[in-house]
Amino acid sequence: MIRLTTVSLALASLLIAACGGSSPGSSSDTNPAPAGQTVVVATAPVETSVVPGTSVRFTAQVTGTADTTVKWSVDEAGGGTIDSAGVYTAPANEGTYHVTAEQGSPATAAASPTTSASKKSAGKSVVHVSKTAESVAVTVNPGTATVPAGGSATFAAAVTGATNLSVAWTVREGSGCGSVSADGVYTAPGSGATCTVMATSTADTTRVGSAVVTVTPPPASAVAVSINPTTVTLDACKAQVFTASVANSTNTAVTWTITEAGGGTVTAGSYVAPTAAGTYHVVAASQADPTKTAQATITVGPEKVLSVAVVPGSGTVNANGTMAFAANVTTTCGTFAAQ
Repeated sequence: MIRLTTVSLALASLLIAACGGSSPGSSSDTNPAPAGQTVVVATAPVETSVVPGTSVRFTAQVTGTADTTVKWSVDEAGGGTIDSAGVYTAPANEGTYHVTAEQGSPATAAASPTTSASKKSAGKSVVHVSKTAESVAVTVNPGTATVPAGGSATFAAAVTGATNLSVAWTVREGSGCGSVSADGVYTAPGSGATCTVMATSTADTTRVGSAVVTVTPPPASAVAVSINPTTVTLDACKAQVFTASVANSTNTAVTWTITEAGGGTVTAGSYVAPTAAGTYHVVAASQADPTKTAQATITVGPEKVLSVAVVPGSGTVNANGTMAFAANVTTTCGTFAAQ
């Protein structure tokens, strides 16, 4: 009899090993089952009580598939809200409501193409919302805040229903939403975002409080225009090329003008001085924001004589004869016959 029992136990052990099974409730139950098995979703806590307006965190364990994502929902209209992280916020009205976690999501449904919908299982939890519920509750104050990018705000957490009043602070969305210190000081990221600061009760880690933070983006940098060179001295009719740079705009084009009438001409930054001496100004205006300009000052001197040429340069004339000569004068504004 003893021998039979020993053999039976040995056979049983071999069968268990061959099937890869384990006893119910053992740690191996949490591992995904082989392909084709039923998908099972288990939520926790299975049943809980909360005070209206407070929050509780649910978790879901998925077996039977490699895709362990879940989609959270509240069965009843007006039965509160639950976010993608499983944080449920109770409504103002008392009642009994149901939270559901369904395996997969639109973004991950293709991850398990061999799993039929009929083999899926949704996990459910019951929530009793009551003003007299004896449970730990966490409230974050202020409940909403607006913080400039890179700025900070201080939050406080109130814990009821427990002698341990401590909380752990986190930012739900991760590093892209800044950080929060152990004492509730939140530091915003460098760009605009909508973030959630959470306080989790140390006494009961399913109980959380949250605050929504609107991070305002930094003001857009103003368009700025610069011109080079900024001052020039020219002789009459001489030319100068100016360049303009536009900062803080993808449109770097400028419009060129001259402030004074008769102050010369400018085309695409190429300036030609007038014949009259004086002080003139070339302006480059941003096409993205015409109110943003840069200006260069040009001091134009009088027309300068460069050379005088006598024509003809040589010749032969009879005694008492005559020969006509002309003089061509070249200045900074061109060559002219002397009058």
